Amino acid sequence: MPFFEHNGARLHYREEGSGPPLVLIHGFGSSEVDWELQVPALKDRYRMIMPDLRGFGQSSKDVGPHCMEQLVSDLRALLEHLEIERFSLLGYSLGGAVSFAFSVEEPERIERLILVNTWPSFRPTTLRKKWEVFMRRTLVRMSGMDKMAKVLGKRLFPEEGQELLRSTFEERYAKNDKSVYLELLQTLPTWSVRDQIGGLTMPTLVIGAEHDYT
Repeated sequence: MPFFEHNGARLHYREEGSGPPLVLIHGFGSSEVDWELQVPALKDRYRMIMPDLRGFGQSSKDVGPHCMEQLVSDLRALLEHLEIERFSLLGYSLGGAVSFAFSVEEPERIERLILVNTWPSFRPTTLRKKWEVFMRRTLVRMSGMDKMAKVLGKRLFPEEGQELLRSTFEERYAKNDKSVYLELLQTLPTWSVRDQIGGLTMPTLVIGAEHDYT
C-alpha cells in the first residue's frame, strides 16, 4: 500500500486502473475505501488515484493542522509525488470542498471537475446551519464517534434494503479519530471560496442528491 510523507505526516493513497489520471477525494469521516463501488466502473478508463485525507483512513491522525489549507497542500504534494501535472478531479462532500479550494488556486491543472453533494463554503450563514454545527460538535464530544456514526447512518441510508450500506457506513465512521473530527469542525466554518468560483472555466459536473443535507 503506497504512502508518502508531507509536512510531518505519513499519507496513504490507492491507485487503480490505467488511462488519464482521475483523482477522487472522499468526504468528511470517510476514506478511500468508500470508492469501492466506483472502482470497477471506472478503472478500465482512468488511472484512479484515491488519497486518504490527513486524519482519515490509513493516513496519520496525530499530525495537524487539520484544516482546509493543509488538506489542499497535501493534495498538491501527492500530485508532485506522482508527477501528475493535469488531471480530472472528483470530490464528494468535504472532498468536493477540497476540490473547490484546489481549483481556484490552480485552475489550469484541472481537465474536468466533478462535485458531488458539496459546497464552496463551510461558513454557517443561517441560524439553522450554526445550530447543526453546534449540535454535531456537542454530540461527538459527549457521546463519541459511535453515536455520530449511528445518527448519520440512519440519515444517509434510511430505506429498507439499505441495511448493509448503513451498517458498513456506521462501522467505518465510528473508527474516526475524535480529536481530528472535532478540530475540523472547529476550523472548517471559517473557510470559503464562494466569491472565487465564478472564474472557473473548466468543464464541470455538479451532482446533488435530492435529500442530501448539503
